[in-house]
Amino acid sequence: MLPRKLYYLTPHLEPRITPMRPFPNPGLNPLISLTKTLTLATLALASIAPNLHAQSAFAAESSLTVAEQYLLAAANEARANEGLPPVRLDPLLSEASALHAREMANHAEISHQFNDEPELATRGANAGAHFSLISENVGEAPSSVIIHDLWMHSPGHRANLLDPNVDSIGIAIVTRDNQLYAVEDFASTVKILTLNQQERAVAGVIAQSGMRVAETTDDARHTCTMSTGYAGSRQPWFIMRYTAASLNAIPSQLKSRLTSGKYHQAMVGACPAIRKSSFTAYNIAVLLYP
Repeated sequence: MLPRKLYYLTPHLEPRITPMRPFPNPGLNPLISLTKTLTLATLALASIAPNLHAQSAFAAESSLTVAEQYLLAAANEARANEGLPPVRLDPLLSEASALHAREMANHAEISHQFNDEPELATRGANAGAHFSLISENVGEAPSSVIIHDLWMHSPGHRANLLDPNVDSIGIAIVTRDNQLYAVEDFASTVKILTLNQQERAVAGVIAQSGMRVAETTDDARHTCTMSTGYAGSRQPWFIMRYTAASLNAIPSQLKSRLTSGKYHQAMVGACPAIRKSSFTAYNIAVLLYP
């Protein structure tokens, strides 16, 4: 029988858990010039070079407590059992998790947001994490084994743990009065790239269709910042502006344009995000010419 803990006015006969549904980036709505709105699926980019990733991952995991290490191992074992790739430990997400775990311990309560703290997405961004999707599991119990077991038997928590769209996790546990206050923050991370790197990545995907890609100009980048129209004296026959968390794929409608035979040259322009957001995404404009 699980140990019982009494709270002011309300007895809780079992440990408590609560999931937070994933927060997708509300700005990932591709905008297409000269046509209607298109939905673009977001895919996670590859992370940093394998050797550096392995070193940083080892350093991050070695900083975990035994209870936190168990949650990481248990999460990845559960994912492996479902044929899913493991999530990597992200120290920045763990920093956000730790701040919230301390809040829960201080309040002797579990919640996804207290009155004196920001919401989940803002906490992650404030810690320096870059993501297009973020979700959270929180729980309270005498051991991490109980917490993970409860999460896995709860549809909402299990869905967060086994979400195929996330690639990273932050884990933190704070102990108070022999109770563990645990936080798992899951995210689909977005790699930070320069504008040149973004443009080269998209140009590489376009070139696979056989389309010739011209060098990016300042006008192309300026066009990316515009909601309609184009910059410069050379008029494109078609412009697609879109926002995405991955540069590994392009919108399907753009693909059809590339293979239509109407266009013989493309140009890619990237631009920074115009509005402030906790989520990270790439802003791209593709200009097609005859």
